[in-house]
Amino acid sequence: MGKKIVILGGGAAGTIAAINFAEAKRKHGLDMDITVVNKDEWTYMPPLWADVALDGLPIEKTRAPIRNLEKYGASVIVKEAKKIEPAERKILLSDGESISYDYLFVTLGLRNGWEGIPGYDKAGYHNYDPQAAVELNKTLRNFKGGKIVIAVPEVPFRCGIYPMEFATALGHILHTKGIKSKIVILSPKMPDVGDISWALGKDIGKLWHKYFEKYNIEIKRHDGIEKIDDSSRTVSMKEEEETHDRKAVITKHFEETYDLLIKVPMPRPPDPLNDPQFLYEQDKRFVKARPSDFRHPEYDDIFLTGEHSMPPTGLGTAGVFVDTATLKALSILLHELYGVGEPTEVHSVACVAYSGDKGFLGVCEVEFNGQEYTWRNCYNMAENFVMKIIKRAFYQGWLDKLRI
Repeated sequence: MGKKIVILGGGAAGTIAAINFAEAKRKHGLDMDITVVNKDEWTYMPPLWADVALDGLPIEKTRAPIRNLEKYGASVIVKEAKKIEPAERKILLSDGESISYDYLFVTLGLRNGWEGIPGYDKAGYHNYDPQAAVELNKTLRNFKGGKIVIAVPEVPFRCGIYPMEFATALGHILHTKGIKSKIVILSPKMPDVGDISWALGKDIGKLWHKYFEKYNIEIKRHDGIEKIDDSSRTVSMKEEEETHDRKAVITKHFEETYDLLIKVPMPRPPDPLNDPQFLYEQDKRFVKARPSDFRHPEYDDIFLTGEHSMPPTGLGTAGVFVDTATLKALSILLHELYGVGEPTEVHSVACVAYSGDKGFLGVCEVEFNGQEYTWRNCYNMAENFVMKIIKRAFYQGWLDKLRI
């Protein structure tokens, strides 16, 4: 009897898993059943929501019908998952029905967390969902000048280069329009590198700061955002410093005013994974997974390759890591079940991002030391106008595979 593989989540990683399993099934004549469970009729490409916010890209250009996966040979169920019961190998759905599996790939991503900081849920704008991106675009089109604050409450967060990428691209647009502005990125302190602009190393950090100087962008470090007062347009933060004898910590409080607030969500586990059976004990914002194969530590039939499980493995919360993790996990399962191919390994990741009026190709070396993944070096391989075109073309090309 064929194995029943269920993929929970129809984003980029989920569609990659479905298409690759289906292609292996067709190519090698494998006996398997592939089902994708997604809460929405659409699969979205979230990186394109920045283009919605900045350039007015239509929402239709950022999505494709999830049911088009059926043309590859996968079944699609459009329902929301409420709970996973790993001991019984089943998923409870929003309508009270359930679906069983032999193997489960969970690619749900992270939930956007706005709770926990007073005022953060109501104030400001963002582009972490399609409708919010449309609202931010309307606001930016009417922006006449002043101070824009991009608030980053904590690290890691979804897509680690986002604040710098968005700030430099926005800075270029405002500069071109002759709109006088200052952009301030509020970054959590990072002990080893200072702030988020240097998180990928000196090579890419220098690239960001070149545009910071050109477009009047500044990084300000904090040890926590305490509240947002939208009536006075103020972000309240704290800064912690050790005394000279290192026996005590002094907490200082300071504020940053804004004319326009753009906010980054805090990473939180999606509802079906917000369960002690899945949460990573060292940091319950995330979901545990074995770094060697992205399996659940107690259930070998569950693979967790969404953003929710990248930090516990040492990888980043970005699509490039999720995609490579998914490809490795499915190669492991195909080899174990059917003897097809060899398990792949993650040695490097590459992405194309905006930088001011251009784009750049960034490549990071990745190494697995037997316990976890580490990033060794990240490089700016090329920066030019072509890379900006390639970025959007890549994402549009991926969606075109799912359009009829």
